[in-house]
Amino acid sequence: ITQKLPFSKKKLPVKVILSYLFDYVIILHMIPSKSHATSYPNRLHADIATTSILIAAFTAIDAVEPFHQEFSLRNYTLQYKYAVHERIPVPELVVLVCFVPAVVIAIYTLVIDGIFSHQPSVPGSGFRRKLAGRYRFKDRLWELNCGILGLFLSVGAAFTVTGALKNAIGKPRPDLIDRCQPNVMQDPTPWGLVNHTVCTQTDNHILKDGFRSFPSGHSSTAFAGLFYLSIYLAAKLHVLDSKGEVWKSFIVIIPSLGASLIAGSRIMDARHHPFDVLSGSALGMLVAWGSYRQYFPPVSETWRKGRAYPIRAWGKEPQAPPADLRPDESIEPLRRAPAPMDVEARDGAYSTSRVTPEEHGGNVFRQQISETQRRREGSGLGSSEANLPPTNPFSSRNQGTTLNDGYWESSSEEEESYELNPQYTLT
Repeated sequence: ITQKLPFSKKKLPVKVILSYLFDYVIILHMIPSKSHATSYPNRLHADIATTSILIAAFTAIDAVEPFHQEFSLRNYTLQYKYAVHERIPVPELVVLVCFVPAVVIAIYTLVIDGIFSHQPSVPGSGFRRKLAGRYRFKDRLWELNCGILGLFLSVGAAFTVTGALKNAIGKPRPDLIDRCQPNVMQDPTPWGLVNHTVCTQTDNHILKDGFRSFPSGHSSTAFAGLFYLSIYLAAKLHVLDSKGEVWKSFIVIIPSLGASLIAGSRIMDARHHPFDVLSGSALGMLVAWGSYRQYFPPVSETWRKGRAYPIRAWGKEPQAPPADLRPDESIEPLRRAPAPMDVEARDGAYSTSRVTPEEHGGNVFRQQISETQRRREGSGLGSSEANLPPTNPFSSRNQGTTLNDGYWESSSEEEESYELNPQYTLT
């Protein structure tokens, strides 16, 4: 096994390469396909005998007779017509949930990755440099490797878990009675339950597939592939960077919408009950999230730019990212709030001046008002905001002091004007 790969400058230990090779072996055996190819260069995509054995094992498990639940011939939820032609057959499903996301990941990784990194362009860079982004081709190959690994892991795990649950539970499909073609003369209890022995269907595959309703395989596989693509794009486009760019959200929603339409087609074809579709969709989303997190950091950590985890290494302690990379990239540095002049002036006035009843005819309240007016005229605080009381919640200075503990930030540099009298009227 070669120890130097195109996406690594250094020679990698054999155990590291074997670990990723083992990932491909496990993932590929879970996807029911006759031919498989990996994205690993330099002979890592060679035919593996173990993979063929695992594929054969999966085919054998899929051929196992599922459990047959009892059912009632008078259950109207099982009396739908059997649709010979499905709206989305299995071959089209594989193309939509495997190949389409893989192509999108490859195009984004190799062509436009880095454009949405919110980083200033390199001086003197031309159009090709701007279109190609800011990452090296070696880095792109590694991103492609991790993106494809996560996609195939998601689809393969969803297909395997769904197939195991289908065979173990054996829930009847909505079109079971039409598949079964029962002999009504053999119904021993008209209002009771019967089993599959009353069926006269000669095609065992059609009858066997009639007891695989829960959970929906199309729904789980569709969300495993397309919801994974939504998470991938959400991280690459920095949807959670608090910039509020709506067009990015629409792009992220499109794959999930496609998965929802695929899941809805199973109800239209009477292949699954609504609960089966919802359960399969939830299973697919859970598997997609878990598979994405195997190779990529959380989407909420926008400072990571949606980049994959580095190459595996053993014997090293995990290190936290640098402190300067932890804050959210969308939050501007906080600024110190300006000194609350009203509060300072008020505190200074009350600490230095003392009003006596003998002044101003013994009216203490009038004396306080006069001193406040003279102090404000002398300090130049004649604006309307200066005349507001210190506890006014609409004062930006006081609000920054009380709510943000000495820090403040503003989305606009314009100050609001308050229609209040600029001075008190003495009577």
